[in-house]
Amino acid sequence: MNRMKRWTMSVTSWVDGVLAQVENHESAVNAAIGRVRQSTARARVQLKRVERDQHSLRDSLAQEERAVEVWRRRAKSAEDEAVALECMRRFKASERRLQQLRQRLAEHERSHKELSEGIRMLNARLSELSERKNLMRTRQSRAEAAHGMASATGPIGDLEEVFDRWETRVGEIEIASECAEPLDAFEAELEDVDETADLRLELEALRAEES
Repeated sequence: MNRMKRWTMSVTSWVDGVLAQVENHESAVNAAIGRVRQSTARARVQLKRVERDQHSLRDSLAQEERAVEVWRRRAKSAEDEAVALECMRRFKASERRLQQLRQRLAEHERSHKELSEGIRMLNARLSELSERKNLMRTRQSRAEAAHGMASATGPIGDLEEVFDRWETRVGEIEIASECAEPLDAFEAELEDVDETADLRLELEALRAEES
């Protein structure tokens, strides 16, 4: 009887140890996935800022191009030399600003390309981590099931309480695993903003059709 009790306690300890390791491993993976999602959200925010800056720079660039043409035309047509020289000074200053704006726009375009590629890589990494987590969870469940079948073929005696505890613990993990997807409040807020903007556009299009 004592030997059976010791064996029962040994099996129980093994089950608890395996489940604790699964919980720790999944917690570490979920934390990593959460960090990748946070990084992706920050990159998306930065990408939108770059796009806004690009739009503003393009507007400024168009204005400066018009200014260059205006001062150039005025310098050519001015009959008074002093006026013509002042127009030339402004023409040259406008040209310098135009060159600076073009350089800044080129830098923003490079940043936009790099950020877009970074977001693509982060999304790929996120998919990879999620797939590997699901695969490891499946392998763990299969391994535990195989161990349980092997144990059941031996003289294990009455272990109903052990199996009840095991089933309870596994059930808790299954419930937790369905709800354990890390929630990134910051990303959720951004998605809500995007969704609201899309709804406004659709509403405006709908009103336009009716008018």
